[in-house]
Amino acid sequence: MEKNFTARIVDLTEVYEMAYQVSQKISDSPSNFDVVVGISRGGFPPARLVCDFLNIKTLTAVQVRHYTAGGQAKEEVEITDPIDIDLKGKNILVVDDVNDSGKTLKAAVDHIKRKGAKAVKTAVLHEKENTSLSADFAGAYQTEWKWLMYQWAVTEDLLEFLKKDEMLSADKEEMLQHLSDKYDLNVQTELLDKVLAMKSNYFDN
Repeated sequence: MEKNFTARIVDLTEVYEMAYQVSQKISDSPSNFDVVVGISRGGFPPARLVCDFLNIKTLTAVQVRHYTAGGQAKEEVEITDPIDIDLKGKNILVVDDVNDSGKTLKAAVDHIKRKGAKAVKTAVLHEKENTSLSADFAGAYQTEWKWLMYQWAVTEDLLEFLKKDEMLSADKEEMLQHLSDKYDLNVQTELLDKVLAMKSNYFDN
């Protein structure tokens, strides 16, 4: 992990607004889609919101493994759960929460093209400027690099940060101060309590 690795929590209010912004951009474009594909796991919530805004009835998923908990990148990007519905001749919109390196989006798009899709476009809530493959639609663009912790992955990420930094046995005030000092991450005590209550689901006691 880089020394200047910083993070922020993206709450559900921001997620909803970014999904709306993405959907508005799609509505204003000439594109029409038959199927939305959410990239599992982070793309599930925004994909469902986009379906709602755009009135698209068919939602499916593909699981692509690139980042693990706490911002650790795997060496190889792989499709671990392929799409199992017929995409031949259809217009596909691929949705994910964030476009970081671009490798996840590329793997998903390549997989869908091999399924015989007519056209494939991509949409994300946030796009970082370092990406190697720009999304066709993005809610917002992030010029200052930060690890984005969406509400649906906060427990996983916070516990991984604390574990790597050998802080799981510290008291809560020390944990909060550590997260602030090292990651520029301001975590409310109530949220930390909820995260720690789930610790046994991640680590052996």
